[in-house]
Order: sequence, then C-alpha cells, then structure tokens
Amino acid sequence: MKIIQNLLLIFIFLFITTKYLFAGLGTSTYGPGGIKTDIEVNEIEEIENEKKQKDDINNNNKFKSIELKKIDSNTIGTLTEDEGGLGYDMWVGSEKGIVKNYLQNLPVNKESSLAIYLIKRLLLTTAAIPESKGGTDLILIRINKLIELGDFDNAKSLIDLIINNNDNEEISVKQAEINLSLNNFDLVCSNIEEKRKKFKQKLFWRKVEIFCQILNDETNKANLSLTLLKEDKDFNDESFLKIIDSLIYKEEIKDENLFDLDLLNLAMTRVANISIKDGYVLKEEPLFLTMIYRMPNVPIKLRIEAIEKSKQLLNLPIETIEEIYNSYEIEEKDKKISLDDNILLGFETQAILYQMAISEDNEEIKAKIIRKALEIASINGNFTLISRLNLNSLLEIKPSKKLSWFANYAIKSLLISNKTDYAIEWYEILKKEKDKDIELFNNFVELWPLIELLNLKDKENKYENVSQIEILKTLNKFKSKNENLNFNTLGFYILEAFGVKITPKFWIINLNDQEIESERIPNSSLISLLKYSAEKKKVGETILLILMALNDKNFNQLHPFFLQIVITSLNQIGLGEKAFDLVIETLIEI
Repeated sequence: MKIIQNLLLIFIFLFITTKYLFAGLGTSTYGPGGIKTDIEVNEIEEIENEKKQKDDINNNNKFKSIELKKIDSNTIGTLTEDEGGLGYDMWVGSEKGIVKNYLQNLPVNKESSLAIYLIKRLLLTTAAIPESKGGTDLILIRINKLIELGDFDNAKSLIDLIINNNDNEEISVKQAEINLSLNNFDLVCSNIEEKRKKFKQKLFWRKVEIFCQILNDETNKANLSLTLLKEDKDFNDESFLKIIDSLIYKEEIKDENLFDLDLLNLAMTRVANISIKDGYVLKEEPLFLTMIYRMPNVPIKLRIEAIEKSKQLLNLPIETIEEIYNSYEIEEKDKKISLDDNILLGFETQAILYQMAISEDNEEIKAKIIRKALEIASINGNFTLISRLNLNSLLEIKPSKKLSWFANYAIKSLLISNKTDYAIEWYEILKKEKDKDIELFNNFVELWPLIELLNLKDKENKYENVSQIEILKTLNKFKSKNENLNFNTLGFYILEAFGVKITPKFWIINLNDQEIESERIPNSSLISLLKYSAEKKKVGETILLILMALNDKNFNQLHPFFLQIVITSLNQIGLGEKAFDLVIETLIEI
C-alpha cells in the first residue's frame, strides 16, 4: 500500500513540475508520444524576432569590427569630393614613397591664397593611399603641415578622426599643443597623469601635469611635482619656472627676459595674465604667429605685427581684425603721416591709416589714405588683408572722374574682396578717362586683361570692354607724342593660354623696353614631372609639384612660361576654376 501511495505522489509531483516547466510556451497535451507543448503563433514570432535581433546585433558588431580593422589612418580626411575635397582617387597612379617625400618637403606658403587653398584641400581630403599597409606615417605628416600652417582647428579635426590616437605619443603631443593654443584646458588635462606615466617625453608631460594641477587648485601636488622636476638633470626651462611661480603665488612678473617661449609657456602666460613685452621678438612660424595674434595679454602693436606677418594664412573673422586695428591708440604725431612720400613705416602704420580712413569725411582725402595703405600692403605682401580691412571705407567712396587717379587701386582691392560689380563701376571711370592721361592709360591697359578673364570665367554675366583695336589707337596716339608707355603685358600673355588671340603689336611695343627678367623658373626635371603627372590625371601629385615649384613665393614671382604650364596642368586635372583664380590673384598683385 505504501509503495502505491509513493508512486502516486511521484506522479503528481511530475505532473505539476512539468506544467510549470513549460509555462509561457503554450499549452501542454498528453498523447501516446508523451508530453507535447503547443507553442502559439505569436510566441513563435516573438522568439524568432528575439533570435533575429540577437543575430543582427552580433552580425553588426562583427561588421563594425571588420570595418574598423580595414580603416587605414593614412586615408582619413575631413573632406569628401562632395564637400570640396580632391576625390578619393587623387593618389591613383602615384607611389606612396613619392607622395610621402613630397609631403614632407612641402614648403609652407603664406604668400598665395590659392596655394593655401590647394595645400589645405590636399591635406584634408579623404583619399586612398597606394601601397599603404596602415600605420600613421602620412597622416602625421598631414597633421604637422596643418599645424605649421597655423590651422589648429583642422589639425584637431584630423586627430579626432584617428582611431586609438591616444596610443601614439606624437599625435598626443600635437593634440595637447593644439588644445593649449585653443584654450581647451579641460582636454589638455584629461588623463594627464596616465599620459605622463605612459609616454617617453617625460619632461613635456610633467610640465603639462604641473600646469593642470595648478588649474585644478592642487597647489601642494604642483609644488611637489615642481620640486621633483627641478631635480631632473635634463630640465633647464627657466621661463617655465618663472611663469609657474606667477601662477602659484599670483605675483606679477617684472622680469623682461621671457623670450623664445614654446607653446606651453605662451599658453601659461595667458592664464597667468602675464603681459608680453613690446620688445618680444616674434618667430616667423605661422604656428606661433597664430597664437600671438589671438592672445589678449600681447600688446596691440605685436598682435598687429603677427597678423601682418601671417599674410594669407591669417585665420580670423574680419570683425576681430577690425577690433584689433581699432584698439591701437593713435598719438597726435601719428596723424602726421605723409600720404605723398614713398616711405615704409612700422607695423602700426596700417592701424593708423585704417582709423584715419574711418574718421575722414572728405572722399578725396579718404581715397588718398586708402591708396597709401594699399601701396604699403603691396610692398609687404598684405594686399588682400588690407583690402578686407578697409573695404567698408572704400565702399563709402563714390566712383567719379575727379578720383580717376584712385581707380587702379580701387578696382584691384574690390576684385580681391569679391566685390566685382563695384570694381566695374571704377573700371568704367578709368575706361572713359584713359585717353586723357598716360598714367591712366597704362593702368587701364594692365587692368583690361583682368576684365577679359572675368568675362571668360562667367560667360553669362559679361562686362562691357573695349576692343584691342581701340586700345592700339590710343596707344599710337600717346606714342606719337613720345609719352612713356609702360605697362606689364603678363595679362595679355596669360589670355593666350586661355585661347584669346592677342594682336602682335602689343608685344612689339614693349620689345625695346626689355629688362632683365627676375621671375623664377623651376628646373627642367620638375617641369617634366609636372607635365607628366597632369597628363596622367594624377591629381594629388600634380598639386604637390605645383606647390613645390612655387616654394614659399607668390605666383606673380614665377616666370610667365611656367605660369602657362601651371594653368594647363590645373585644367587637365579638372581644376579649371582654380586656374582662373590663380590668374586673377597674380594680375591683381603684380
């Protein structure tokens, strides 16, 4: 009996347990085959969906992992072709070793806005690298070049795109220097202790760590770190010690021996509110110039000097530039600048002229002031900057016959500032007055090719111009009076490169007025390489060769023969629009 009772209890236990075991999967039925579970349709879908989601997640993770492994840091950029880049295939046909060599030896150019445009597009374009097996050699060169150009924002953007950039010390140092220059101290100090322990450049990271400790009010830690740093036999940065003492003890530095400061020390002077002295000698590197003109603890005169030495590399909103130039305090003696004498003055001169032009109500005097500013700018290679600076004052002057002497500078300044319609108003004045004065005629003849080029560039919006025959009539009239015909024929020569037929008489006029040509022409090997690369549509290599030939000069310093080759090369690689920009820039600044 007990045996039967025990068997009955076991059966009941199994019945209950099995029921709960299959709970949530449908109903259970019993048949000859044993216990069956009937799963409902909606439950099947839920289970399959759940399984599919898990599979998708796993597959996605696997896909992402594969994709990340495939990314070559050297190919990374911030510009696709649709965003203004030079195309993913810009290095097709080029050898990696050649590309690397060209990039490493590429000079920093601050004279030509077109050269800067091309080099930045080259450095920022996302593009496949031939024969690349990964690594960071090329992207490091690109980042360094951007920093040399003073373009911290784009250099930082490239660094941020590199996977695991924290593992590379050189990149981490560049990242820290950029963030120091941009005042991003929270990013500079992030994981600083870990970096100090991990990387080899111990002195750099130790100095940064001390700076960060002070920013975080960890004075005791900073003092201890400083004591240990002083004991290091390789440490000899006296400027760092002076600035740190000022930061810790809030004492003003009266010592004027702060000179040749590195990026970290410069950044610290800004935080410590240490005034850089007027006699501080500026380094010519764009990297330091960019820092100096952004720093409020630097004298206005020095900031203006840094702005003007940066030339085309200047990266500031025009409103900020105006504010800096307007902040220079003019003394009574400054207002006595001669507007007629051919003299070169200091960097503060443009600030004085800028403020004089703003406050002047008489249009003729205002025009004289702006002409003086543009004359000096032409000599110093700052024509674009000073044109932008004085644009509002220039637009206040109404083109008129009595100001025809000012038309030449007004036209060039307005064209470089992309105010073409206003420039044409002045050109119309010059066109009407050209027969009355030899100087006006010479100016007109030099500007005539510029207007022709604008018409070629924008065929839908043509500006009325005179014919070559009409120019020759006036030319012959002045020649018969033995007037001094003296104009540059470079514009006519360039027009021929764009297919415009030029009357040979223009060349004959200047034939007897030959001077020793001072323009540079690259060596024959570079010319041959450039021609070959352009014919083979090697976009990146063609641009590199153009920039190497230009070196640190402006295009107007190159021989006309080579300019023609550059124009042809740009057209061959699909950058015909930039060929026009090159020519217009060259003719404005000759």
